[in-house]
Amino acid sequence: MTSLESFAIDHSSGLPVWIQVKNRLAYLIGTGAFAAGDRLPTVRSLAIDLDISYNTVNRAYMDLEREGYISTRKGRGTFVSERNDVGAARAGDTSVELLIDDMIRACSASGLTDDDIVAMVEARLEHRKYS
Repeated sequence: MTSLESFAIDHSSGLPVWIQVKNRLAYLIGTGAFAAGDRLPTVRSLAIDLDISYNTVNRAYMDLEREGYISTRKGRGTFVSERNDVGAARAGDTSVELLIDDMIRACSASGLTDDDIVAMVEARLEHRKYS
C-alpha cells in the first residue's frame, strides 16, 4: 500500500479539505515516505483518487510549493524538494504540529499578535474544560 492509499478525507472534521491534503503531504514528506526528488501525483490524478475538486488539490500544492516542500517543473511534474530547501527543523513535524503552524499563520494573517493567539488558545482550552 502506498502512502496515499491510506489517506482519507474527513469531511466532518471542520478542517478545510485543502488543509487536510496539504498537511498529509507535508507529513509524508517530513517522515520520508516521499523522499527528495520523488515525483508526486498530478493535481488531477490526486483529485480523482481522493474524489475531491481539482482546485482543492491545486491549492494544497501551491501552498506546499510556497513553503518549499515541493517544486513544480513545467511539463515534467511536481517533485519533493531537497530537505535543506524546507529546513531541518521541519523534517520531524507531526501532522498536528503542521496544523498548529497553519492556525498560527491564519491568526497572524488576521492581524493577531503572538500574545493574542496564546490568549485565544488558553481561553478555548479553559472553555473546553467546562463543555
